[in-house]
Amino acid sequence: MTLGDPGRRGAVSVSELTFALKGHVESRFSNVRVFGEVLSARAVQSGHLYFTLKDREAQLPVVVWRSTLARLPLRISDGMQVIVVGDLQIYPPHGRYQLVARSVLDMGAGLLLARLEELKQRLAAEGLFDPARKRPLPLIPRRVGVVTAETGAAVQDILSTLRRRYPADVVIAPCRVQGPGAAREIAAALHAVARVPCVDVVIVGRGGGSLEDLWAFNEEVLVRAIAACPVPVVSAVGHEIDQPLSDLAADARAATPTAAGELVVPQLSELRAQIASRVGRLAHQTQRHQQAARTRLNAARARLGDPRRVVAERQQAVDEQVMRLDHAMSRALAVQRERLTGARAQLRHLHPRETVTAARARAAALGERLDRAVRALLVTRRGALTHARRTLTVLSPTASLERGYAIVRRPDGLVVRDARQVDIGAHVEVILYGGALDATVAARRERNAYESEET
Repeated sequence: MTLGDPGRRGAVSVSELTFALKGHVESRFSNVRVFGEVLSARAVQSGHLYFTLKDREAQLPVVVWRSTLARLPLRISDGMQVIVVGDLQIYPPHGRYQLVARSVLDMGAGLLLARLEELKQRLAAEGLFDPARKRPLPLIPRRVGVVTAETGAAVQDILSTLRRRYPADVVIAPCRVQGPGAAREIAAALHAVARVPCVDVVIVGRGGGSLEDLWAFNEEVLVRAIAACPVPVVSAVGHEIDQPLSDLAADARAATPTAAGELVVPQLSELRAQIASRVGRLAHQTQRHQQAARTRLNAARARLGDPRRVVAERQQAVDEQVMRLDHAMSRALAVQRERLTGARAQLRHLHPRETVTAARARAAALGERLDRAVRALLVTRRGALTHARRTLTVLSPTASLERGYAIVRRPDGLVVRDARQVDIGAHVEVILYGGALDATVAARRERNAYESEET
């Protein structure tokens, strides 16, 4: 390197060294691909996006120019695992290197955020975040429980806010609020402070920090403890932008510990002013109601007038009603008399003697008709029976046997109708009109003497 001024004794300026490194580094590290997790992503007014790409051991600043950002198909946010393709650049005004992105590829959510999202979905499915189960905070709590670190800005912010706004009694349940096992300590402290007599509301919280610092307030054991707490819980974790799962499970969320103190107790001066205002409004409304009642009373007195006149008017109305009642009763009695006269006439017409006589006449006529029908039916049935007997006699096997025919049966009881049904030498039974014969077949002819030659 050529020195510009011998008086500097061989030293180079910051700019000379920076630009020398810039030329050396940028020429060798162009179009590189780097993967890691997005941290502290922020868009500025110019439209550019800045974030840090990190892994377990190192961090790399990344800038995405507005023109490049407009072409990206994804929205970059904290926790994303991405691959950034770009050029390494040294930024002389700050003397640091950064990666100028050409493109950003999504590798999926970061491990912590992926675990957080899975737990969030599972607890939401169980109803732990359901707004319907959230309870209202008491207007004036008798005692406030505070679950946080014993030392730190959060507890001081809460206590100073409570003292400034309303002199409520405070019970502090100290615990660790970050690190391994912190979630269980917070849950145990919450359980203990909720059992203290007269504790009407509990604040659970801490100051801000990174995602890892606030992770205890995302763990399942603490979220379930908040949901199961017998008194209302206010979650006050981190700053306005932080929202762990404890915020979703709590009955109310405060952006900061200071805001939590303002949420759980009223401002004493405002409360006194509200009471004074309501007392004044009550007195004014009472006065208005009294005046309205007096006005109505005076109007009623004016309408009432002389009591004797009112009584006379009411008596006249009663007399009119009595006369109307007498007239109505007279008309009703006349109608009933007419109905009674008609009923008596119908009764005479329907006297039992006349009814019995008419019934006997109908019974006699029906008896004669029945006798005639029975005699005609008997004649018809006798004729049918005689015809059936004649038909049965003609069709009876006994009648056929009487005319000289016979019935031949094999030993198995089968009636022989064809000569081919028995073999020569077979035994058969010949049934005659008078008795039966046991015979042996000596010969068999395929055709009998009565069959025609054409058959």
